[in-house]
This record gives sequence, C-alpha cells and structure tokens, in this order.
Amino acid sequence: MQWITENANQANNHLKINDIDIFILKPLGNNIDVEKCFNMIFHSIPDYLTTGIDVIYIGDFDIFKEREVNAVFKDGGIYISNEQDNEIDMIDDVIHEVAHGVEKQYQINIYDDGFLAKEFLGKRRRLFSLLRAEGYDVDPLFKIKTEFSREIDDYLYRDVGYPTLWTLATGLFLSPYSMTSLSEYFAIGFEHYYISDRKYLKEICPILYSKIENLNHLED
Repeated sequence: MQWITENANQANNHLKINDIDIFILKPLGNNIDVEKCFNMIFHSIPDYLTTGIDVIYIGDFDIFKEREVNAVFKDGGIYISNEQDNEIDMIDDVIHEVAHGVEKQYQINIYDDGFLAKEFLGKRRRLFSLLRAEGYDVDPLFKIKTEFSREIDDYLYRDVGYPTLWTLATGLFLSPYSMTSLSEYFAIGFEHYYISDRKYLKEICPILYSKIENLNHLED
C-alpha cells in the first residue's frame, strides 16, 4: 500500500469527518459533492459504529480488479472507486463497506447466538428448492455454507443470472448479492436500514433487522 500512502501525503483533496481521514486520490465526475455525501453518511450512522474505520481512500486500486468490485473494507481502511454514477451510488458503496467494518467490530453481537445464520440458511434452502424446481443444478453446499464461495457466486451470476434471481428471491432476499454469503446478507441489510426501506427489511428479514436495530441503539 506504499503507493496509497505516498499519494495520500501529497493529496490536495483531504477531508476529516468524525475523526476519519478521507483522501481523494483521483477526482470524481458527475458533479459529486464528496463532503456532502460523507456528512450525510456519518450523520445517519451512530459515531460508535464507525470507530473501527481509520481512513477512507477514493481512487482506482488494483484490489478492485482482483475482487471484481468497486469498494473494499480492509485493515481499518475503506477503498472506494472514483468512478461513481451519482451521489446515491457513492453513499451506497460507502455504507456497504462501513457495514463490513461494523461486522468486524461487533461480531459477537451479530453472529454469536447463531440466529442470523439460521435465518440466512433458511432462506438459502428455500431458494435452493425454487432453483431446483426451475431446473437449475445448484451445488447442495448452497444450503449449508455461510461463507463466500467463488464457485457458487459465479454459478448464480453467470448460469442463473441476476434477473432470474430477482424474480425467484423477491420477498426472500433483499437482492441477489445478499444471498452470496452471510457477511453480504448483513451488509446489504445494513444498507437498507440506513438508506432504504426499514419496514421492508423488517418484514422479510426480521432477525437481520433486529440485529441492526440493536446495534443502532447500543448506547441509548
């Protein structure tokens, strides 16, 4: 990460919000107001949920190509692509990675009782049956595996396709990406809680909703 450190030290575009350094290493287009975006984000999320985040970098990083993503949480840092469609797109990406920081910081609160994994796998089993009924030869590991699997992810994305998954999983998962692992199930739910429809989240993912609701009120 030496390239990042050197460029961050020289960066003209530097913000500090909620004691988090934000370095803009490559400019953003589409008239995106970065300061406005981050003020909205950190106004919505309790401060204590972001204490595990030390720094945020905006730019173009090799890790995006390695993982085929445009945002990553790693070692206390959030890396966000400067290629954003609009401000909502950027806010969505940042909150998703904040969720992974929260997940690492509050693992015990989120996962230790096993309830969230049980809800996630229950939905996976129902989707497995729906896919099999449609003629898809889904790996049985889909029913029991909570960790991310490249093989399963590729099968869902390339063989089944997100349009089909959207149709089959409506009312079951919040999005096709949320079914790829328990971690992404949590992160997508976290997004919905803070920037989308909490009522719908509570309706279709009640355990997930209650976990995030409890985190949101930990210091009340």
